Amino acid sequence: MLTGYELLIALFMIWLGATVMGSVGFGMGLVVSPVLLLLVEPQTVVVVVNGEIGLLTILVLARNWRHIDLKVAMLMSIGGVVAAPIGVLALSSASPGVLRISVSAVVLALAFLMVFDLQLPGVRRRLAGPVFGFLSSLSVTALSIGGPLAAIYAIAQGWPPRTVRASLALYFLTYEIAAFALYAWTGLIQRGTLANVAVLAPGLALGFGLGTFLAARMDQRVFRRAAMAVIIGGSVVLLVREAARF
Repeated sequence: MLTGYELLIALFMIWLGATVMGSVGFGMGLVVSPVLLLLVEPQTVVVVVNGEIGLLTILVLARNWRHIDLKVAMLMSIGGVVAAPIGVLALSSASPGVLRISVSAVVLALAFLMVFDLQLPGVRRRLAGPVFGFLSSLSVTALSIGGPLAAIYAIAQGWPPRTVRASLALYFLTYEIAAFALYAWTGLIQRGTLANVAVLAPGLALGFGLGTFLAARMDQRVFRRAAMAVIIGGSVVLLVREAARF
């Protein structure tokens, strides 16, 4: 269980990650995971971060549920639930380094396409939702990152910011429930892991409050720029960090 200076660092990062996710609807794993990986083992980081994301999505949904695009969010959720068992299996058995580099590179490439206003092939088609939902869930359940894949899809739909946040929250919560059931079944959840999720919750609540304050002051153009900054900045940091290990 986190204690002392490690707890203070983790609380700060959870606060920062919750602020980012509360304002743009995603990005908590990108912000929090690289630092927490310096404090605790990777499997614990993934489970703790996903636990905090699950709690935060409940708060986001409680505030924004009226803005959900239910049809598209559910299509994404189907892909997310299907991917959850594969991601949990990868977490319990695979080395995550190469996977993190691959996910970061893909996210970065897609983000740059959007920065230059290039339409992603087929992103508005009906089957794109489950595909992006599957890939994002696979990455998040195995690595605690991957939310930007879902965000890229949501932003490409041209939704207003509150619809992006609400629809992503429903999608995240759906597969997080499935993932946590599988984490428990495979023995990845320990008493100390749950204690860490609980002790970091105050930072989550404070970050959500600040993120909500910032979100209320963003128009669609500012929201898009902020989202792209989170996607590109987080992906570059993660890509450089993982590449340096090889």
